[in-house]
Amino acid sequence: MDIEKLSAALESVRQKTPVPGSRAATYMMTYPALLSLARHSETDNREKFLHMATATYGWMPRIVRLDPDHLSRAVEVFTQALTVTENSWEDVPIHHVADCLHSVVGASKLLHFANPDVFPIWDSNVERIWHGSDPSQHNMGQVRNYFSCADRVHQLRSAPSFNVFYDEFTHAYEERLDRLGITRYRLTQVRAVEAATFELAGDDDDR
Repeated sequence: MDIEKLSAALESVRQKTPVPGSRAATYMMTYPALLSLARHSETDNREKFLHMATATYGWMPRIVRLDPDHLSRAVEVFTQALTVTENSWEDVPIHHVADCLHSVVGASKLLHFANPDVFPIWDSNVERIWHGSDPSQHNMGQVRNYFSCADRVHQLRSAPSFNVFYDEFTHAYEERLDRLGITRYRLTQVRAVEAATFELAGDDDDR
């Protein structure tokens, strides 16, 4: 994947609009609310983690199952993830969150809402675009594969032409929000890469 291939998503975002009320449109509408929930300052981080796990799985959507044996460690990692930077994210032991949620994909989404500047959302659609073939369930259960994806996202952000892509993609995305009657919000660079990658995977209202 390079910026030129990623830029192919621009035309799709400009030309295609999810059906109002569809799952895809609902994702777009509720996305900033989940970011806000992760930053709610009146709850302790254990309660915030439980709120985020429940909300994230509603967004996926799936039924959340928490392993109590891993909950305390997952909350510690979640707390760490809230403030890490692009220079220190690789030190976050996210496998504890994945163990608690029984899912690396679920962990990636929860951590993205905790820190959208650092952690990309990861799922089989994104992985398929990166590798050109459908990943196995086993591959999607490996934390190292998520780290590999996140590393590629951050490498793309350092490309000389990334800022041009980012400006064009976020502008096209904001215009899509306008067409849906959703208040505009700005995507982080990490979210823009992931959203463009998913756009390349094709329309899927059941995401």
